[in-house]
Formats: sequence, C-alpha cells, structure tokens
Amino acid sequence: MTTPGTAPLSNQSFNDVDFASKLVRVRQAAGTPDGRSSEAFGKVLSDTIEAGSAPRAAGRTKQDKRLWDTCIEMESLLVGRMLKEMRKTVHKNGWLNGGFAEEIFEDMLYDEYAMSLSRNSNLGMAKMLYDELSRKV
Repeated sequence: MTTPGTAPLSNQSFNDVDFASKLVRVRQAAGTPDGRSSEAFGKVLSDTIEAGSAPRAAGRTKQDKRLWDTCIEMESLLVGRMLKEMRKTVHKNGWLNGGFAEEIFEDMLYDEYAMSLSRNSNLGMAKMLYDELSRKV
C-alpha cells in the first residue's frame, strides 16, 4: 500500500550510476558562479567513482587487473591484522565461549570481513600500492 504522492519502487528502474543522481536534485544552468560550465550530475558522479575505484576492464590489461586484485589482498591482510588485534581486547567469559571451533570460525570470519572492507571501502592503501607498483611494471 502506498501513501498519496508516492510510487512503489517496483515500478521504478534504476541503474548504479543514476541512483544517486535521482536522490539529489541538480539544477541545470548555463554556468556556475565560478565561471565553469556545469555538467550533468550523473556524469560527474560516474567520473568520480571511476577515478577512485578499481581499474576498469575496458582500457586496462589483464596484468593491471591482477595487480589491482593483489593490492586489494595486501590491504585486506593489513586490515585483517588490525581487526584481529582489536578482537583480542574483547574479553570472553565462560558462558559464551565456544572453544577451539569458535576460534577457527572467528579467524575465517574476520578474514572475510577484512576482504569485504578492502573491496568495498575506500581505505586508500590499495590505491596507493597500485599507483606505485603500476609505474614500475
């Protein structure tokens, strides 16, 4: 059931790039106060996302993709180490301690957390590694 003035989301179609542009209303004007010509918000958003994310497959070689994946894995190792050190500060009591199996599961879980953080967040270490190593390759 929808309230007056709203539309169900099932009738709407969004792609990844214009989703944010539909959330923010941008006025189309001939120019901005600082003299630059204005661009569509969707183009600016996609350019910004592309500049700060992984190398795109269209103009990159397979070697660049492998280098990016390796940099992400390196960042995840360091993030995983940080998460495991943080976990050591949480004291366990006898009531909820699952023993050796829980420790193994927690290690694997925190490794996946670290990989997910490295892939989906913009922590910056992978990008710095990639920029430095891509110059030397």
